[in-house]
Amino acid sequence: MYDFDSFPDRRPHNSVKWSYQDRFCPDAEGDLIPLWVADMDFPSPPAVAKAMAERAAHPVYGYAGTTEGFHDAYGAWAASRYSVEVPREWQVFTPGVVTGLGLSVNAFSSPGEGVIIQPPVYHPFSQVVLRNGRRLVENPLAFAEGGYSMDFGDLESRVGPSDRVLILCSPHNPVGRVWSREELERLAGIAVAHDLVLVSDEIHADLVYAPVSHASTLALPQAILDHLVCFHAPSKTFNIAGLQTSMAVIPNPRLRSRFEAEAGKLGLTNPNVFGMQAAEAAWREGGPWLDELLVYLDANRRLVGDFAAARLPGVAVTASGGTYLAWMDFRKAALPFDPCKAGALHGFLVHEAGVWCDEGHKFGPGGEGFVRLNYGCPRKLLLEALERIEKALGRRG
Repeated sequence: MYDFDSFPDRRPHNSVKWSYQDRFCPDAEGDLIPLWVADMDFPSPPAVAKAMAERAAHPVYGYAGTTEGFHDAYGAWAASRYSVEVPREWQVFTPGVVTGLGLSVNAFSSPGEGVIIQPPVYHPFSQVVLRNGRRLVENPLAFAEGGYSMDFGDLESRVGPSDRVLILCSPHNPVGRVWSREELERLAGIAVAHDLVLVSDEIHADLVYAPVSHASTLALPQAILDHLVCFHAPSKTFNIAGLQTSMAVIPNPRLRSRFEAEAGKLGLTNPNVFGMQAAEAAWREGGPWLDELLVYLDANRRLVGDFAAARLPGVAVTASGGTYLAWMDFRKAALPFDPCKAGALHGFLVHEAGVWCDEGHKFGPGGEGFVRLNYGCPRKLLLEALERIEKALGRRG
């Protein structure tokens, strides 16, 4: 029913993803294929475009507030997709998940206190900790035979008396792990035992491939809910990140009050006038579109893995159950430079392959020698990018 093969030209429309070359790499020869920042190159669902057009038709774009339709649509979506009931009073609008992470760091810790993350992980996690004057505590994921797991023993050894917050990425960006309920319960149990606030970024919750399924932290026992701040958003799912509309779910009224007070200090309480319309339409009517999208993305995911195994010698793709991001290991590729050196692999891909990916070192310890490739794009474009990498490796090999 939906066309994911057509490619709308994003260059003239202020796309960060597609305007990067002039800004950051003007010396690159030819047009680079951008497979970096995590938005997709697909049109959003027709219901979203319709809702936006209807709102745009009214010529006054003044201040907007959150709507009951927005909250009701999210509650219905959470019930149908995550099998959880989310009372209205738990829900707090936030302009974005990264904004919500920053609010959480400030609301639940003081300068100098510790915030724990699990690298290699989405790089704003470390940024919101350090830029707000908190102490960064790293509990690296364990890597073995192409897969990742949480290192609970290391976490237990690192938690100190002045640590206040543990930030979880679920599903995990960039490695693509979809955590099981058992893993989440064990992690959350450690958080409760040490009186940490568990801040769970679940922005990729809808982008999970069978046979695995997303386990929501909101389905965990009440003792854990009392320590939980959970973030969802329609932005990755329906490709509307530019509308700056997300949801914080905070069951504990004491934590919720502190979060809302922090948002109030910074004036982060009014939504984008179009964001409410788009989010409600997406959650109410976007299910069939998402179901078809997942089939298409799953085929792209398999294409990346199969192509690397057959045609990219020494490059391994980490097994992934979620997101539209491939975590590719170049450490054993036949390259005349050290791929773990910051900037080396990125320079090779940009200047010799004509492909822009996110280099792994920006995601923290354990990311060296990897790249994150965004396969949320038409298959023809993805295949061209992979073939460019193949040719560049061939010239070096």
